[in-house]
Amino acid sequence: MGSITRPPFAIALAAAAALLCACGDGDGDGGGPDASPTPTGTTAAPSTPSPTMTQDFAPTPTASAPSAPSQASGRCHTGDLKARISTAGPAAGQRYAFLTLTNTSGATCFVHGYVGMLLLSASDHPIPTRVERLSPPAPQTVRLQPGESAHARLQWTVVPGAREPAHGACAPTPGLAWITPPDERSHLAVNWNQGVVCNNGHISTTPLQPGPAPG
Repeated sequence: MGSITRPPFAIALAAAAALLCACGDGDGDGGGPDASPTPTGTTAAPSTPSPTMTQDFAPTPTASAPSAPSQASGRCHTGDLKARISTAGPAAGQRYAFLTLTNTSGATCFVHGYVGMLLLSASDHPIPTRVERLSPPAPQTVRLQPGESAHARLQWTVVPGAREPAHGACAPTPGLAWITPPDERSHLAVNWNQGVVCNNGHISTTPLQPGPAPG
């Protein structure tokens, strides 16, 4: 699905706007990781890549308008990009998807590192989301000519966590995802049709890699 831009939220949601910021690679190149007012930490590490850090997003963010498209080659800004989420196939208790960012501007730009992410219900109510950064692969600079794409793989569980209901839905089913490109603070809103995310909204993501999503 293509990305859509959401209107601003009420003033009551403004306090947590900075929590949706994405960062480059977490080592000081382009901003540090987001701090959460109520950190929950990471539970079990995925079976393949090892985590490097976890971002917790509070359930009360505010929407922000995408930044204006860049006029020259440099870092890709939110207004330069279109986001898409596609299914990558299930495994036992696990679900996978690909997030693709495509340069829709008229100039070459680059992305480096990890996206920020927040899940919301179909009626735009935030759902607690914890984003875990995976490495390897290591973050790399991906240069995107107009029309070119970069992708990241997402992974989460549909098995309820220790403090979630054992029967029925473990959490509200998301209808939207807010995606913040690396080192940006404004976001893209994308339809989420991947079902429920258990374990308190825990989603693991790889850094952005060159090319469109496989398949």
